[in-house]
Amino acid sequence: MSTSPRDRIGLLLSGDVLEIGPGSRPFAVAPGANVQYADRAVEGKRDENWPELIGQPAGVQAHHDLNLDTDGLAVIESSSLDGVVASHVIEHVANPLGVIAEFGRALRFGGKLLLVVPDRHQTFDAPRRATPFSTVLAKQREKTTEVDEASIRDFCQAIYGQPPIHPPKVREWHDPTKLDADRLALHRRRSIHVHVWSPEEFASLIVCSMLDGSTAWRLESMYFSDHFPDRTADEFAFVLEKVPLASPNKLGRQFVDAWCHSVLDDTAVDSVRLARFEEALRRDCAEAAINSLPLQLFAAKHAALGMAAAQDRNTSLEVELKRAQIRAAEAIARAKALELSTSWKVTAPLRAVRRLFR
Repeated sequence: MSTSPRDRIGLLLSGDVLEIGPGSRPFAVAPGANVQYADRAVEGKRDENWPELIGQPAGVQAHHDLNLDTDGLAVIESSSLDGVVASHVIEHVANPLGVIAEFGRALRFGGKLLLVVPDRHQTFDAPRRATPFSTVLAKQREKTTEVDEASIRDFCQAIYGQPPIHPPKVREWHDPTKLDADRLALHRRRSIHVHVWSPEEFASLIVCSMLDGSTAWRLESMYFSDHFPDRTADEFAFVLEKVPLASPNKLGRQFVDAWCHSVLDDTAVDSVRLARFEEALRRDCAEAAINSLPLQLFAAKHAALGMAAAQDRNTSLEVELKRAQIRAAEAIARAKALELSTSWKVTAPLRAVRRLFR
């Protein structure tokens, strides 16, 4: 019987494991693991804040009520866990680097952190710009504990500028022209996608956090949408092993090397991901030796296989990446143009009038 990438990667976690935000479908981990669950209680509870979920199964009973933005993992002792699972969590928090550091604090050396993150290219986040490392680094240094208004407006604009994915009442909550103090508070309770990344952009964030000396990880495993049969999965995942702090440059280079070799050796993965990774590293990191590594490895592998056209393939990857960048820029421009268009400004109040007469 075949298993999904989700099931296979979860088996890497054993021992004492904490899952954050399990929802109604906790992550499968190794048999015999001692799993506890943590979630965040909010004012008004589920049905008031998420009416679109009425009638759906309730989540598992949490052992801990945690607000990662304000409390981190305060109730968890340092170096007490063998595994932490955070599936579709890190994109919701105000201070991602601070939360990842908290996960690291709670893990023993050799403990594993499983992060499952939505791929912005595969979700309603597609019109949004990727969150650069500089943004999350600033939030870490400022010890940010609340989701900022600009992120809420960016999220709502992306949702409202696309075909409806929510019931009418919930959709109207995302109208960017009506984001008063109550609506902003509502979206903070609903826990929006504050930050957005592709797999390559998130990998770059991890590398840069190690170069900054704040965390130390070894890449154990990962999956992308490429690994699902129809390639329509909306997520990617990394399993990171906590290792002792060492030379930041060495750790960063080892992570990049492991990420690139995993892509190079996996026939299911499109090699253009190497070019995307290099692009993200060039944007986020100042370390020149790391910035040039992905495509160097690609060329070296093809040369070792006797493929004389390695440089041509490098060039084709860069061309393919530029086309993807153009498509992304066009999507963002369309969303901005819609928001500023006369027809949008005229039809928005007309839609409100129609709702009054329904």
